[in-house]
Amino acid sequence: MKKVFILFLFYFMVLTHSMVYAQSPGLSIKLLDALSFTISQPQDFDLEYINTGKMKNRIVAKVPDHITVISSRGYEVRAVSGASNDRESQVSLTSHISKTNKGNTSGLVFGRGVQLEALNGSAVTVISSSNTSWNGINPENKFDIDYSLESTYSPAKGGVPPTIPVIFTVLQP
Repeated sequence: MKKVFILFLFYFMVLTHSMVYAQSPGLSIKLLDALSFTISQPQDFDLEYINTGKMKNRIVAKVPDHITVISSRGYEVRAVSGASNDRESQVSLTSHISKTNKGNTSGLVFGRGVQLEALNGSAVTVISSSNTSWNGINPENKFDIDYSLESTYSPAKGGVPPTIPVIFTVLQP
């Protein structure tokens, strides 16, 4: 009986170790949202000086293809102003779809004459989209930005022209 038991135990061990347990292969893919944001340095742009006849004058700069956004869902482009070298200067922004844009234009909302608060102000939305920038072929949206700087500066009186840095950010709400 001992021999039968040992033989049975031996066969049981051989069978359990020689069995192949089938496992089905699995693949887990997690897709994350795509977001890319580029601000181009313009080689040249038109600068227009407007004498308003009042104490303050305006300088307008129109920058084509200034912002490029690639996003797999809706997005917002926000702007905030930095420190000015002229305390009485104010900057406002107007955004447009670029003539070279080939991306999705549905769901876009543009800021027109958006006034930026002084230094340490809150960011304001310049461009927002409720949809992806992809149109099935081209993944990016291109935007033109018009900067309007209101200041007491006058080129006839000389001095240092006013400057206000503008900082852009993009986010997916």
